[in-house]
Amino acid sequence: MLKSLFILSLSLLLALALAACGPAETPTPPASPTPDTVSSQALPQVTTPEPTSLTLWLPDWMAVEGNPGYDSLQKTLQAFQAREGVSVTVIPKLPSGPGGLLEWLERTQPVAPSLLPDVIALPFADAQIAAENDLLQPLTPIISDSILGDLYPFAQEASWSGEEWVNIPFAADFEHLAFQPSSLSEPPVNWAVVLSSNARYAFPYGGAETNWTDAILLHYLSAVPEGEDPYRNKTALRDLLRFYETAYQKQIIDEAGALTGDPRDTWQRVLQGQADMGETTASLWLAQEGQKAVLRFGPTPTQDGRGRYLMHGWSYAIVTADEAKQALAGRLLYDLTKTEFLSQWTMEAHVLPARRTALMQWPVNDYQRFLSEALEQGFLTPDFAKDRTMARSVHQAVIAVFSGLMTAEEAWSRAVLDW
Repeated sequence: MLKSLFILSLSLLLALALAACGPAETPTPPASPTPDTVSSQALPQVTTPEPTSLTLWLPDWMAVEGNPGYDSLQKTLQAFQAREGVSVTVIPKLPSGPGGLLEWLERTQPVAPSLLPDVIALPFADAQIAAENDLLQPLTPIISDSILGDLYPFAQEASWSGEEWVNIPFAADFEHLAFQPSSLSEPPVNWAVVLSSNARYAFPYGGAETNWTDAILLHYLSAVPEGEDPYRNKTALRDLLRFYETAYQKQIIDEAGALTGDPRDTWQRVLQGQADMGETTASLWLAQEGQKAVLRFGPTPTQDGRGRYLMHGWSYAIVTADEAKQALAGRLLYDLTKTEFLSQWTMEAHVLPARRTALMQWPVNDYQRFLSEALEQGFLTPDFAKDRTMARSVHQAVIAVFSGLMTAEEAWSRAVLDW
């Protein structure tokens, strides 16, 4: 038994020795490294150069030396440049229309994208068009969305295009009434007071046939029955034209309104004493501080006496697709929209801040309280106002009534037939 175990052990040892002396196996080469397994230290480190400049397109009323608010804006831009070690080139453009900011943006993008701005300021309506045409960059996550909660409701609405946050509203304006206290002791909040006062009323009802003036749109909206759609509302148009016909017959409508669609002109009529009351804007009122002693203010008169405030304004947006520049642009927009700067700059520039906390830093007085109420209740231009056929029909009916060519009923019948 012991002998057998000895022989078996010897056989195993001999077999192992022979295996060790045999030909070596060809080693399997290691697998080629994949991009996922390559050490980052083995690759040359590519660094993106930090941007050294930003280009900012602004409307000329902001960017031209000597205009209200220009100096404060320049100081903020200079502080940003010093802190970030970059240069900011400001290029002024016309605010809107032919040769305006949006047109330049649309024309430059397809033919010379390198000449596009990094940051742009646009009117609310134009910012929406630019976003729909993919000319603006989404702001998430470039900028913290904490600012959104401080924006007035209309500004929050204006900042979005579809599901994307695309701009930051910073300035606003709206139309309201100015009146002579010698003619009216209180603001004529409804049409009945306007008609009974016999005070001469100046509001824009001329202008382009395919556009509403703000005054006519506010008058019309106030006549829409509760719960009904304002789009081509026959009841609202009939009541509007009847009001206009009565005012025309009482000779209290300032005929100069037929020549303009701009409240700057009717504001001048009130300033010069050629009208007892007339449409102005917050920006025009703020630019004429000396008028506080002789004029008073109130909402545009409406059928139901409820104040309505149609808001216009300006937003900042980012255009550049360069991520490094986007980060830098985000820091610039933070500086340009923070409460302290926005409060000071809007007061100097005679516009309204789109942020609540900025208006809260204005001196408290009757007008500041009126502005606060209006901004909280303000709304953007309704979609139906973009219907040019409806706008033309309403405009022609209004002109026909104020010129005495048609009665309210005749003008109404023609308008609803045309639309």
